[in-house]
Amino acid sequence: MVDDLRLRMLDDLLAAERNFRDLAERKVRALTGVLTELAYRLAGEKLEQMRQLDPSAPSSWKPEEWRSFFLSISLTPQGEGWGKANGSGQAAEIAALQAKIATLERELARVRERGYEVPPVERVAQVNPLLVSAGEGRLAGFTLPKIPKAWEHRWQVRAEMSKADAELHLKRRGMVLKCLAEGLSVQVEIGRYVGDATGAQYRSGAIRRVFEALEESGLIVRQTLTLQVTGNLPTRLAVARLSEEGKQFCRALGWPVVESDWERLIRLHEGEKQEGHTLAVLLFASAARLRGWTVEVLPEVHGNARPDMVITKGEQRLYVEVETGTRLHDGNAKWRMNAELNGGRVALVARNVEERGVLVADCRHAAEHGHATDVETLIAGRLVEVGEGDPLWAEEW
Repeated sequence: MVDDLRLRMLDDLLAAERNFRDLAERKVRALTGVLTELAYRLAGEKLEQMRQLDPSAPSSWKPEEWRSFFLSISLTPQGEGWGKANGSGQAAEIAALQAKIATLERELARVRERGYEVPPVERVAQVNPLLVSAGEGRLAGFTLPKIPKAWEHRWQVRAEMSKADAELHLKRRGMVLKCLAEGLSVQVEIGRYVGDATGAQYRSGAIRRVFEALEESGLIVRQTLTLQVTGNLPTRLAVARLSEEGKQFCRALGWPVVESDWERLIRLHEGEKQEGHTLAVLLFASAARLRGWTVEVLPEVHGNARPDMVITKGEQRLYVEVETGTRLHDGNAKWRMNAELNGGRVALVARNVEERGVLVADCRHAAEHGHATDVETLIAGRLVEVGEGDPLWAEEW
Protein backbone atom coordinates (compact mmCIF):
# COMPACT_ATOMS: atom_id res chain seq x y z
CA MET A 1 0.00 0.00 0.00
CA VAL A 2 2.84 2.39 0.93
CA ASP A 3 4.70 1.49 -2.27
CA ASP A 4 1.57 2.14 -4.34
CA LEU A 5 1.09 5.51 -2.67
CA ARG A 6 4.73 6.42 -3.28
CA LEU A 7 4.44 5.43 -6.95
CA ARG A 8 1.28 7.51 -7.35
CA MET A 9 3.01 10.49 -5.78
CA LEU A 10 5.96 10.09 -8.14
CA ASP A 11 3.59 9.79 -11.10
CA ASP A 12 1.82 12.97 -9.99
CA LEU A 13 5.15 14.76 -9.63
CA LEU A 14 6.31 13.70 -13.11
CA ALA A 15 2.96 14.63 -14.62
CA ALA A 16 3.10 18.03 -12.97
CA GLU A 17 6.67 18.56 -14.22
CA ARG A 18 5.59 17.72 -17.76
CA ASN A 19 2.60 20.05 -17.48
CA PHE A 20 4.73 22.98 -16.32
CA ARG A 21 7.37 22.28 -18.96
CA ASP A 22 4.70 22.10 -21.67
CA LEU A 23 3.19 25.33 -20.36
CA ALA A 24 6.54 27.11 -20.56
CA GLU A 25 7.19 25.77 -24.07
CA ARG A 26 3.73 26.81 -25.27
CA LYS A 27 4.21 30.27 -23.79
CA VAL A 28 7.53 30.74 -25.58
CA ARG A 29 5.99 29.50 -28.86
CA ALA A 30 2.94 31.71 -28.44
CA LEU A 31 5.04 34.79 -27.75
CA THR A 32 7.27 34.01 -30.73
CA GLY A 33 4.16 33.55 -32.85
CA VAL A 34 2.77 36.93 -31.82
CA LEU A 35 6.09 38.62 -32.57
CA THR A 36 6.28 36.85 -35.94
CA GLU A 37 2.75 37.89 -36.87
CA LEU A 38 3.50 41.47 -35.87
CA ALA A 39 6.73 41.40 -37.87
CA TYR A 40 4.88 40.22 -40.98
CA ARG A 41 2.30 42.95 -40.58
CA LEU A 42 4.91 45.68 -40.24
CA ALA A 43 7.62 44.48 -42.64
CA GLY A 44 6.69 41.22 -44.32
CA GLU A 45 8.99 41.66 -47.31
CA LYS A 46 12.00 42.44 -45.11
CA LEU A 47 11.29 39.38 -42.95
CA GLU A 48 11.01 37.15 -46.04
CA GLN A 49 14.39 38.42 -47.28
CA MET A 50 15.94 37.56 -43.92
CA ARG A 51 14.35 34.09 -44.00
CA GLN A 52 16.00 33.43 -47.37
CA LEU A 53 19.39 34.15 -45.78
CA ASP A 54 18.58 32.23 -42.60
CA PRO A 55 15.73 29.65 -42.94
CA SER A 56 15.59 29.25 -39.15
CA ALA A 57 14.61 32.90 -38.71
CA PRO A 58 12.70 34.22 -36.88
CA SER A 59 11.89 31.19 -34.69
CA SER A 60 15.55 30.94 -33.61
CA TRP A 61 15.91 34.63 -32.78
CA LYS A 62 16.83 35.76 -29.29
CA PRO A 63 15.38 38.95 -27.74
CA GLU A 64 18.36 41.00 -28.97
CA GLU A 65 17.69 39.94 -32.58
CA TRP A 66 13.98 40.74 -32.29
CA ARG A 67 14.86 44.16 -30.86
CA SER A 68 17.32 44.84 -33.68
CA PHE A 69 14.72 43.83 -36.31
CA PHE A 70 12.01 46.11 -34.94
CA LEU A 71 14.43 49.01 -34.50
CA SER A 72 15.39 48.66 -38.18
CA ILE A 73 11.80 49.18 -39.29
CA SER A 74 10.53 52.65 -40.04
CA LEU A 75 7.12 53.07 -38.45
CA THR A 76 6.67 56.60 -39.79
CA PRO A 77 3.76 56.80 -42.30
CA GLN A 78 4.94 57.79 -45.76
CA GLY A 79 3.32 58.94 -49.01
CA GLU A 80 -0.26 57.91 -49.68
CA GLY A 81 0.10 54.77 -47.65
CA TRP A 82 -0.75 53.72 -44.17
CA GLY A 83 -1.64 56.49 -41.75
CA LYS A 84 -1.59 59.65 -43.83
CA ALA A 85 -5.27 60.41 -43.47
CA ASN A 86 -5.21 60.58 -39.70
CA GLY A 87 -1.76 61.42 -38.39
CA SER A 88 -2.63 61.80 -34.72
CA GLY A 89 -4.60 58.54 -34.63
CA GLN A 90 -1.86 56.62 -36.39
CA ALA A 91 0.79 58.11 -34.10
CA ALA A 92 -1.11 56.75 -31.12
CA GLU A 93 -1.36 53.35 -32.84
CA ILE A 94 2.36 53.37 -33.55
CA ALA A 95 3.10 54.19 -29.92
CA ALA A 96 0.81 51.36 -28.79
CA LEU A 97 2.56 48.93 -31.15
CA GLN A 98 5.96 49.99 -29.89
CA ALA A 99 4.84 49.49 -26.30
CA LYS A 100 3.45 46.06 -27.20
CA ILE A 101 6.74 45.10 -28.87
CA ALA A 102 8.71 46.15 -25.81
CA THR A 103 6.40 44.21 -23.49
CA LEU A 104 6.61 41.07 -25.64
CA GLU A 105 10.38 41.28 -25.83
CA ARG A 106 10.65 41.55 -22.04
CA GLU A 107 8.25 38.64 -21.52
CA LEU A 108 10.05 36.46 -24.06
CA ALA A 109 13.42 37.21 -22.45
CA ARG A 110 12.05 36.48 -18.98
CA VAL A 111 10.57 33.12 -19.99
CA ARG A 112 13.71 32.02 -21.83
CA GLU A 113 16.03 33.09 -19.03
CA ARG A 114 13.91 31.34 -16.42
CA GLY A 115 13.85 28.12 -18.44
CA TYR A 116 11.63 25.20 -17.52
CA GLU A 117 11.21 25.16 -13.77
CA VAL A 118 10.29 21.91 -12.04
CA PRO A 119 7.43 22.66 -9.64
CA PRO A 120 8.06 22.03 -5.93
CA VAL A 121 6.59 18.83 -4.53
CA GLU A 122 4.06 20.73 -2.43
CA ARG A 123 2.58 22.24 -5.61
CA VAL A 124 1.88 18.87 -7.20
CA ALA A 125 -1.37 18.47 -5.33
CA GLN A 126 -2.58 21.76 -6.85
CA VAL A 127 -2.53 20.33 -10.39
CA ASN A 128 -6.16 19.52 -11.03
CA PRO A 129 -7.00 16.60 -13.33
CA LEU A 130 -8.83 17.45 -16.53
CA LEU A 131 -12.43 16.37 -16.18
CA VAL A 132 -14.75 15.73 -19.12
CA SER A 133 -18.33 16.90 -19.23
CA ALA A 134 -21.05 14.83 -17.60
CA GLY A 135 -23.31 14.63 -20.66
CA GLU A 136 -23.60 11.43 -22.64
CA GLY A 137 -23.25 13.07 -26.07
CA ARG A 138 -22.36 10.83 -29.00
CA LEU A 139 -22.90 7.54 -27.14
CA ALA A 140 -26.17 8.49 -25.44
CA GLY A 141 -28.39 5.48 -24.91
CA PHE A 142 -25.69 2.98 -25.90
CA THR A 143 -26.57 -0.63 -25.16
CA LEU A 144 -24.10 -3.45 -25.66
CA PRO A 145 -25.63 -6.22 -27.82
CA LYS A 146 -25.41 -9.84 -26.75
CA ILE A 147 -22.00 -11.25 -27.63
CA PRO A 148 -22.27 -14.16 -30.10
CA LYS A 149 -21.00 -17.43 -28.62
CA ALA A 150 -18.33 -17.74 -31.30
CA TRP A 151 -16.75 -14.50 -30.04
CA GLU A 152 -16.98 -15.02 -26.29
CA HIS A 153 -13.33 -16.05 -26.06
CA ARG A 154 -12.41 -12.51 -27.25
CA TRP A 155 -14.57 -10.92 -24.59
CA GLN A 156 -12.88 -12.00 -21.36
CA VAL A 157 -11.97 -9.81 -18.37
CA ARG A 158 -9.39 -10.22 -15.63
CA ALA A 159 -10.48 -12.49 -12.79
CA GLU A 160 -9.75 -9.84 -10.12
CA MET A 161 -12.44 -7.49 -11.47
CA SER A 162 -15.69 -7.27 -9.55
CA LYS A 163 -18.88 -8.01 -11.45
CA ALA A 164 -19.84 -4.33 -11.61
CA ASP A 165 -16.37 -3.28 -12.79
CA ALA A 166 -16.32 -6.05 -15.39
CA GLU A 167 -19.71 -5.01 -16.78
CA LEU A 168 -18.64 -1.36 -17.05
CA HIS A 169 -15.31 -2.34 -18.62
CA LEU A 170 -17.03 -4.48 -21.25
CA LYS A 171 -19.56 -1.76 -21.97
CA ARG A 172 -16.69 0.66 -22.60
CA ARG A 173 -15.07 -1.88 -24.92
CA GLY A 174 -18.29 -1.97 -26.90
CA MET A 175 -18.42 1.83 -27.04
CA VAL A 176 -14.88 2.03 -28.39
CA LEU A 177 -15.62 -0.57 -31.07
CA LYS A 178 -18.82 1.26 -32.04
CA CYS A 179 -16.88 4.50 -32.53
CA LEU A 180 -14.24 2.72 -34.60
CA ALA A 181 -16.94 1.05 -36.70
CA GLU A 182 -18.37 4.51 -37.41
CA GLY A 183 -15.03 5.66 -38.82
CA LEU A 184 -13.39 7.47 -35.91
CA SER A 185 -9.67 6.97 -35.39
CA VAL A 186 -8.19 9.28 -32.73
CA GLN A 187 -7.90 7.59 -29.35
CA VAL A 188 -8.24 10.76 -27.28
CA GLU A 189 -11.42 11.75 -29.12
CA ILE A 190 -12.97 8.31 -28.68
CA GLY A 191 -11.83 8.31 -25.05
CA ARG A 192 -13.65 11.57 -24.52
CA TYR A 193 -16.92 10.20 -25.92
CA VAL A 194 -16.63 7.08 -23.77
CA GLY A 195 -15.71 9.17 -20.74
CA ASP A 196 -18.65 11.51 -21.33
CA ALA A 197 -21.03 8.56 -21.38
CA THR A 198 -19.59 6.61 -18.43
CA GLY A 199 -18.12 9.23 -16.12
CA ALA A 200 -14.41 8.57 -16.65
CA GLN A 201 -11.51 10.89 -17.37
CA TYR A 202 -10.32 10.52 -20.94
CA ARG A 203 -6.77 9.64 -19.83
CA SER A 204 -7.77 7.49 -16.89
CA GLY A 205 -6.42 3.99 -16.46
CA ALA A 206 -9.95 2.67 -17.02
CA ILE A 207 -10.07 4.07 -20.57
CA ARG A 208 -6.48 3.06 -21.33
CA ARG A 209 -7.13 -0.51 -20.22
CA VAL A 210 -10.09 -0.72 -22.60
CA PHE A 211 -7.88 0.04 -25.61
CA GLU A 212 -5.16 -2.30 -24.34
CA ALA A 213 -7.65 -5.16 -23.88
CA LEU A 214 -9.08 -4.67 -27.37
CA GLU A 215 -5.59 -4.65 -28.86
CA GLU A 216 -4.60 -7.79 -26.94
CA SER A 217 -7.76 -9.51 -28.16
CA GLY A 218 -6.78 -8.78 -31.77
CA LEU A 219 -9.91 -6.74 -32.46
CA ILE A 220 -8.13 -3.43 -33.05
CA VAL A 221 -4.81 -2.13 -34.37
CA ARG A 222 -3.15 0.84 -32.66
CA GLN A 223 -0.29 3.14 -33.59
CA THR A 224 1.26 6.36 -32.29
CA LEU A 225 1.78 8.95 -35.04
CA THR A 226 4.40 11.68 -34.63
CA LEU A 227 4.94 15.14 -36.10
CA GLN A 228 7.70 17.63 -35.36
CA VAL A 229 5.48 20.63 -34.72
CA THR A 230 8.07 22.93 -33.16
CA GLY A 231 11.07 22.60 -30.88
CA ASN A 232 12.88 19.32 -30.23
CA LEU A 233 10.05 17.17 -28.87
CA PRO A 234 7.69 15.59 -31.43
CA THR A 235 3.94 15.74 -31.02
CA ARG A 236 2.34 12.30 -30.67
CA LEU A 237 -1.18 11.17 -31.46
CA ALA A 238 -2.49 7.67 -30.65
CA VAL A 239 -4.82 6.30 -33.33
CA ALA A 240 -6.69 3.03 -33.73
CA ARG A 241 -8.66 1.11 -36.32
CA LEU A 242 -10.55 -2.17 -36.44
CA SER A 243 -8.60 -5.25 -37.46
CA GLU A 244 -10.24 -7.55 -40.01
CA GLU A 245 -11.48 -9.72 -37.14
CA GLY A 246 -12.68 -6.59 -35.37
CA LYS A 247 -14.76 -5.69 -38.41
CA GLN A 248 -16.25 -9.19 -38.49
CA PHE A 249 -17.03 -8.92 -34.78
CA CYS A 250 -18.81 -5.56 -35.20
CA ARG A 251 -20.87 -6.92 -38.08
CA ALA A 252 -21.79 -9.91 -35.91
CA LEU A 253 -23.12 -7.41 -33.36
CA GLY A 254 -25.23 -5.78 -36.07
CA TRP A 255 -23.14 -2.64 -36.48
CA PRO A 256 -22.34 -1.34 -39.99
CA VAL A 257 -18.61 -0.80 -40.53
CA VAL A 258 -17.33 2.12 -42.62
CA GLU A 259 -13.82 2.97 -43.77
CA SER A 260 -12.15 5.02 -41.03
CA ASP A 261 -10.44 8.37 -41.56
CA TRP A 262 -7.07 6.74 -40.88
CA GLU A 263 -7.69 3.87 -43.32
CA ARG A 264 -8.82 6.29 -46.02
CA LEU A 265 -5.64 8.36 -45.64
CA ILE A 266 -3.54 5.19 -45.89
CA ARG A 267 -5.39 4.02 -48.99
CA LEU A 268 -5.63 7.31 -50.90
CA HIS A 269 -2.96 9.64 -49.55
CA GLU A 270 0.11 7.55 -48.59
CA GLY A 271 -0.94 7.93 -44.97
CA GLU A 272 1.77 5.59 -43.70
CA LYS A 273 4.60 7.41 -45.51
CA GLN A 274 3.29 10.90 -44.71
CA GLU A 275 2.84 10.23 -41.01
CA GLY A 276 3.02 13.86 -39.92
CA HIS A 277 0.44 14.96 -42.47
CA THR A 278 -1.82 12.09 -41.39
CA LEU A 279 -1.53 13.22 -37.76
CA ALA A 280 -2.44 16.80 -38.66
CA VAL A 281 -5.47 15.75 -40.72
CA LEU A 282 -6.80 13.41 -38.02
CA LEU A 283 -6.21 15.94 -35.25
CA PHE A 284 -8.04 18.70 -37.11
CA ALA A 285 -10.88 16.33 -38.00
CA SER A 286 -11.31 15.51 -34.29
CA ALA A 287 -11.13 19.17 -33.30
CA ALA A 288 -13.81 20.04 -35.88
CA ARG A 289 -16.16 17.22 -34.84
CA LEU A 290 -15.94 18.19 -31.17
CA ARG A 291 -17.00 21.70 -32.20
CA GLY A 292 -20.09 20.39 -33.96
CA TRP A 293 -18.81 20.09 -37.54
CA THR A 294 -19.39 17.09 -39.77
CA VAL A 295 -16.14 15.92 -41.37
CA GLU A 296 -15.34 13.96 -44.53
CA VAL A 297 -11.70 13.14 -45.13
CA LEU A 298 -10.41 13.20 -48.74
CA PRO A 299 -13.72 14.05 -50.42
CA GLU A 300 -14.17 13.55 -54.14
CA VAL A 301 -14.44 16.82 -56.08
CA HIS A 302 -14.53 17.82 -59.73
CA GLY A 303 -11.40 19.33 -61.26
CA ASN A 304 -7.76 19.16 -60.22
CA ALA A 305 -8.16 20.15 -56.58
CA ARG A 306 -7.55 17.42 -53.99
CA PRO A 307 -8.65 18.87 -50.63
CA ASP A 308 -7.71 17.01 -47.47
CA MET A 309 -11.23 17.22 -46.08
CA VAL A 310 -14.56 18.99 -46.21
CA ILE A 311 -16.32 20.19 -43.07
CA THR A 312 -19.97 21.22 -42.79
CA LYS A 313 -22.03 22.86 -40.05
CA GLY A 314 -25.52 24.05 -40.81
CA GLU A 315 -25.25 26.00 -44.07
CA GLN A 316 -21.47 26.40 -43.75
CA ARG A 317 -19.29 24.19 -45.94
CA LEU A 318 -15.53 24.47 -46.28
CA TYR A 319 -12.92 22.44 -48.12
CA VAL A 320 -9.76 22.38 -46.02
CA GLU A 321 -6.10 21.99 -46.97
CA VAL A 322 -3.55 20.75 -44.42
CA GLU A 323 0.03 21.90 -45.06
CA THR A 324 2.83 20.35 -43.01
CA GLY A 325 5.58 20.35 -45.64
CA THR A 326 7.02 22.90 -48.03
CA ARG A 327 5.02 26.05 -48.68
CA LEU A 328 6.25 26.25 -52.28
CA HIS A 329 3.39 25.78 -54.73
CA ASP A 330 3.64 26.85 -58.34
CA GLY A 331 2.00 30.26 -58.54
CA ASN A 332 -0.03 29.57 -55.39
CA ALA A 333 -2.08 27.11 -57.47
CA LYS A 334 -3.01 25.01 -54.44
CA TRP A 335 -4.54 27.96 -52.65
CA ARG A 336 -6.26 29.31 -55.75
CA MET A 337 -7.97 25.95 -56.31
CA ASN A 338 -8.97 25.81 -52.65
CA ALA A 339 -10.46 29.29 -52.89
CA GLU A 340 -12.40 28.28 -56.00
CA LEU A 341 -13.93 25.32 -54.14
CA ASN A 342 -14.89 27.60 -51.24
CA GLY A 343 -16.39 30.42 -53.29
CA GLY A 344 -13.45 32.76 -52.84
CA ARG A 345 -12.24 31.70 -49.39
CA VAL A 346 -9.18 29.72 -48.35
CA ALA A 347 -9.30 27.26 -45.43
CA LEU A 348 -5.94 25.97 -44.23
CA VAL A 349 -4.28 24.14 -41.37
CA ALA A 350 -0.55 24.78 -40.86
CA ARG A 351 2.03 22.97 -38.75
CA ASN A 352 2.66 25.74 -36.22
CA VAL A 353 1.91 29.39 -35.50
CA GLU A 354 4.94 30.70 -37.37
CA GLU A 355 4.27 28.70 -40.53
CA ARG A 356 0.63 29.69 -40.36
CA GLY A 357 1.71 33.32 -40.65
CA VAL A 358 3.79 32.54 -43.75
CA LEU A 359 0.99 30.55 -45.40
CA VAL A 360 -1.63 33.17 -44.66
CA ALA A 361 0.62 35.77 -46.31
CA ASP A 362 0.79 33.50 -49.39
CA CYS A 363 -2.95 32.90 -49.38
CA ARG A 364 -3.81 36.58 -49.24
CA HIS A 365 -2.49 36.75 -52.82
CA ALA A 366 -4.88 33.99 -53.86
CA ALA A 367 -8.03 34.91 -51.94
CA GLU A 368 -9.45 38.02 -50.33
CA HIS A 369 -10.94 36.02 -47.45
CA GLY A 370 -9.93 32.92 -45.55
CA HIS A 371 -9.70 30.86 -42.38
CA ALA A 372 -6.55 29.43 -40.81
CA THR A 373 -5.37 27.49 -37.80
CA ASP A 374 -2.43 25.22 -36.98
CA VAL A 375 -1.55 22.02 -35.14
CA GLU A 376 0.30 23.90 -32.40
CA THR A 377 -2.79 25.97 -31.59
CA LEU A 378 -5.12 22.96 -31.74
CA ILE A 379 -2.93 21.06 -29.28
CA ALA A 380 -2.86 24.01 -26.88
CA GLY A 381 -6.68 24.05 -26.99
CA ARG A 382 -6.88 20.46 -25.59
CA LEU A 383 -9.55 18.27 -27.17
CA VAL A 384 -11.04 17.32 -23.81
CA GLU A 385 -11.94 20.95 -23.08
CA VAL A 386 -13.48 21.77 -26.46
CA GLY A 387 -17.18 22.64 -26.72
CA GLU A 388 -19.47 22.98 -29.73
CA GLY A 389 -19.57 26.76 -29.40
CA ASP A 390 -15.79 27.16 -29.41
CA PRO A 391 -14.18 28.74 -32.51
CA LEU A 392 -12.40 26.37 -34.86
CA TRP A 393 -10.13 28.90 -36.56
CA ALA A 394 -7.23 30.79 -35.00
CA GLU A 395 -7.58 33.65 -37.46
CA GLU A 396 -9.82 34.82 -40.28
CA TRP A 397 -9.43 37.56 -42.86
